[in-house]
Amino acid sequence: MPSIQQWTAASGNYIFTAASRIVTSTVALQTAAGLLAADLRAVTGYPVPIASGTPAVGDVVLTAGSFGDEGYRLALAGTATISGSTAGVFYGTQTLLQMLKQNRSLPQGTATDAPVYRDRGFMIDTGRKFYTIDWLHARVRELAYLKYNRLNLHLSDDQEFRIESSSHPEVVSATHYTKAQIAELVAYAAQYRITIVPEIDMPGHMTRILRDKPSLSLVRNNGTRSLDLSSDQAWPLARDLITEYLPLFTGPYWHLGADEWLSAAEMSQFPQLDQRAHQLFGKSATGRDLQYDFINKINHLVRANGKTLRIWNDQLVPGTVVNVAPTVQIAHWYGSTDMTPQTLADRGHDLINANWNQLYYIVGISRPDPAAIYESFVPNQFAFGTGNTTIARSDPHLLGSQLSLWGEPGRDEPENDIATNLKDPLRALIQGTWGSPKPASTYNTYTAIIRAVGDAPAGGTAPPPPKPTPPAVPAPTTTVPAEVRASGTSTIKVRTSKTVRRIFTFTSSTNGTPMASAQFSVRVTLPGGRTVHQAHTTNSNGQITVPIKTSTKAGAGKVVISYGGSPKVDAAMFTVPVTVTR
Repeated sequence: MPSIQQWTAASGNYIFTAASRIVTSTVALQTAAGLLAADLRAVTGYPVPIASGTPAVGDVVLTAGSFGDEGYRLALAGTATISGSTAGVFYGTQTLLQMLKQNRSLPQGTATDAPVYRDRGFMIDTGRKFYTIDWLHARVRELAYLKYNRLNLHLSDDQEFRIESSSHPEVVSATHYTKAQIAELVAYAAQYRITIVPEIDMPGHMTRILRDKPSLSLVRNNGTRSLDLSSDQAWPLARDLITEYLPLFTGPYWHLGADEWLSAAEMSQFPQLDQRAHQLFGKSATGRDLQYDFINKINHLVRANGKTLRIWNDQLVPGTVVNVAPTVQIAHWYGSTDMTPQTLADRGHDLINANWNQLYYIVGISRPDPAAIYESFVPNQFAFGTGNTTIARSDPHLLGSQLSLWGEPGRDEPENDIATNLKDPLRALIQGTWGSPKPASTYNTYTAIIRAVGDAPAGGTAPPPPKPTPPAVPAPTTTVPAEVRASGTSTIKVRTSKTVRRIFTFTSSTNGTPMASAQFSVRVTLPGGRTVHQAHTTNSNGQITVPIKTSTKAGAGKVVISYGGSPKVDAAMFTVPVTVTR
């Protein structure tokens, strides 16, 4: 799953036995060999060693071959030989794995396989609902088993900002991912040929980022905040956040969002937008030109760092002075007055079909119908108005399609239930997006194949890179840079199941004055591994109050306070030991 493009049958059977090995002499295929060996051990219980040299009957052979960027050939005879590019060989291993899960004896023949569409994606909105890092790892493995190759992480929205920040710690939500966790996830996904596409939504959906930045905020009719692109300070804020994360995400894409900034009616409520547009682009320009100019500046920034920019399609309209650069890729989810997918393709934009009518899962609201996806969805049919619009199936600008998982304020579902509900839609979509002949004429028949192929092996996958060993809790004395001085950093003693509040006071070492309105990020780690992240701004006396709520576990913990706000000085970090007693 998905079905293969072509199969040529032969006589006889290939049999995988307890003596079978993974054999490869190609360095670039060692990762695929290791992953397959681990999975086959989990599926068969056999030792499945990795070897080089001459293969024996029953072995699995991985070798380089030329079948396109993601294509492969699987030849089943005395051995099972998979040849192709690095990506292609990996996909071939997943095909073989799915087959061997069903039977150790396989009919001999040759499969030739490659995707029609090069972008096969899934999006997770963590801005509205937080998903555990283990859940994200599990989704990566599931996607790879089905031959998806993109995972779009929507990391910010009006509600929350979900990733640690050193440039702007004040924007970070209490519940968020650390950079170390994300780096680990990115590396883990890369093993499985999944590219993580980060998305920090700008210049709309920025309520969380702008909550304490009124001078940069445009308050929309629904109460959410968008970035005031007429301000000279808008660009530095956006640049800081994006530049900080560009090295963390090693893939070739960056997603800006760029959706739902302001409607035309809302733009008229902020005359400074047209005034600024007139200054920059002439009297016929409007605030919409500021939006497109902002997109183009971000595009220049990410391209200078070797990445391609992606945005959502809404509010891309004709008749503007500034046009969005054609190198920007468009995830098209809906539209009625916006430019059609065909117009966007004619302008040179690559397209990802994120059809909201069929490919949206909204937590607590709606779920995609796998039967409708399997039987009627095609990647070249886009949502538009109350119906659909198509472009040519062979249009070179059509990259593929994407299933999207969105949160909804006030609604929730357990993440394990969501994983179960996603299973069939993901399996229905990959069949159409891989583009091979359907193995069944109806979805009801296809469900038997879903059951037979099953899930990615549990416990057999290669583990993620090891987490760094946390440092030992230091002594109460704290060494800090000369620019910042802290008081209140002696050891915190607290009993189990209690809450204490410690006041920390920060002063400037140069003149001894309180550091008012300075931003600090706080990480409280308590016995049992429970970690709470907080963001604080000092009061006029240079003070923050940090609550520490313990559980029933005793032991050692710590509070780590990092300075990274404005006015900018060298970063200072204060580590305060915590002792929890019964």
